[in-house]
Amino acid sequence: IQESYSCEESFVSPIVSSKSPLIEVGPLKTVVWCLRWMVGMNARIESSEFTNRRCRHVHTMFYHVSRLYQLPSVQRRARTDIGNELETTCCNLVVENVAIEECALRPAITGPQQHANNRPFCDFTIPNRAVCFRGIETKRLQTAGTKLNQTKQLILCDWPTRTFDPLILAKLVPHLERFALTGRTLQRLVHHFPPLSKLRELNITGTRLNHTDANTFYELEQLKVLNLRGNELEQIQQYRFLSDHVDIYLQGNTWNCTNDMIWLLRERSDQYIDKPSWVCKDWKYTGRPVITAMEYKRVVHESCQHEEIWNCTCHVSFLRLSDNGLSFHPMIMVNCSDRGFYQLPQYLPGNTTVLDIARNKLQSVDSLTTNEHYQTVQDIYLDDNQIISIDILEDTIWLDHFRILSLRGNKLNRIRVYSVEHAMERNPGVGKLYLSNNPWRCGCRFAIRFQRFLRKHESLVADTRNITCYFINDDDGRKQYLPVLTLTPNDICRASEHNTAAFYNTLSIVFASLIVLIFTKLGYDYYRYRKYGKLPWLIMKMP
Repeated sequence: IQESYSCEESFVSPIVSSKSPLIEVGPLKTVVWCLRWMVGMNARIESSEFTNRRCRHVHTMFYHVSRLYQLPSVQRRARTDIGNELETTCCNLVVENVAIEECALRPAITGPQQHANNRPFCDFTIPNRAVCFRGIETKRLQTAGTKLNQTKQLILCDWPTRTFDPLILAKLVPHLERFALTGRTLQRLVHHFPPLSKLRELNITGTRLNHTDANTFYELEQLKVLNLRGNELEQIQQYRFLSDHVDIYLQGNTWNCTNDMIWLLRERSDQYIDKPSWVCKDWKYTGRPVITAMEYKRVVHESCQHEEIWNCTCHVSFLRLSDNGLSFHPMIMVNCSDRGFYQLPQYLPGNTTVLDIARNKLQSVDSLTTNEHYQTVQDIYLDDNQIISIDILEDTIWLDHFRILSLRGNKLNRIRVYSVEHAMERNPGVGKLYLSNNPWRCGCRFAIRFQRFLRKHESLVADTRNITCYFINDDDGRKQYLPVLTLTPNDICRASEHNTAAFYNTLSIVFASLIVLIFTKLGYDYYRYRKYGKLPWLIMKMP
């Protein structure tokens, strides 16, 4: 419980005071992060102080912290379920890591002088064990003779170079049973591990190791435990081993979940003991569990095999945390560009939010209004098709909720400006509208209304300055294109059109004046009748 207060001071309070984005995921998620910090489920998991005893107190700590922050959304049953999950995960992560404990004793072993000059140093105090700091001097170790031949446990602390060659182990310590390597300078293994016939435990932790392949540890026929936690691995292939079963620990790496690691969901991957605690670190899935991300990617991959979109590609563009902080909602992108579609596909995976169907042969967008699969689509790219009208979208739910609508390079020559404008005003989430590279017709009325619309919504119509319209040149009959934003009435309105427009404008004014006059006369006659009882002169003359 006392550690909970430490969590409040060292973790939660700075988050709240700095208004970190982490707090936006909800109070419950903050508590879970807090508990992870307390029990060392991230960087401090390798501490020798991390024991099963601390794991068993997860229930108490979680209950205390949830009450401390008075979280109404965390009910009694939810507290119990989450506590059980945390305890199980916590206990699964208890793996002995000799490197952390032994390397922490460096000053006591090496002495102040050795520690100051940072020269390589090895300690053989305990029989059959060697602890080396800042690398190893091969010649000096070879002169150790019997000590080296009897070494069964080798710990290399603070490895000083970017590379490590595992082949030296076969030469120096052929009877090695346990090996540990740590150091933030290390980035790469030069070769695969050689066939060390007695090696049972292999620890490479706390380094910047960023790559291994399927055969890196293949020849270690007696290997039982492989600990690669706390490195910078972004992706792994399924490891191959000669031994029957190897427990693998990989928590704390910088996983890039945009890579394909769906194989982790297969039956054989149960040897990856701590995979429920792997967390994505890439920009798209950051903070999301790796297994969760891969499960959604697998489902999307299977959904994309539908006959309507079998030649399209689908992927999870984002995993959105639910409001209660306990689950995720996928946001799926479907790419059907350059696939020869003549109409919008009649099927899309559930939760599709982005559809790219550019450079096809579409002529209409009817499915946006009639097909339920398009209800969740917010961004749609319809560039370089043959669409001639979007009037069907007028007063539709989709137009009131879209985020991006790209219609560049189609055959649009007119749109109902008022309809699109009203939809954009009603839609608080509208992001961008693209309309350039269409054969807009510079009709006198339409062009002026279109120009007003573009000027008013210049921040939303992203390609405003590239939108042009055309009119037919009277001299040679050719089309002449002009930027819509710079048009003047003299540019596009011919004399006949001017006269027609002026006539209709005058006629409208006359009709409006007559209507006002009629209502005024009716009002006056009603007033006279109520006050004096006199009927209008015209009524009195009627037979």
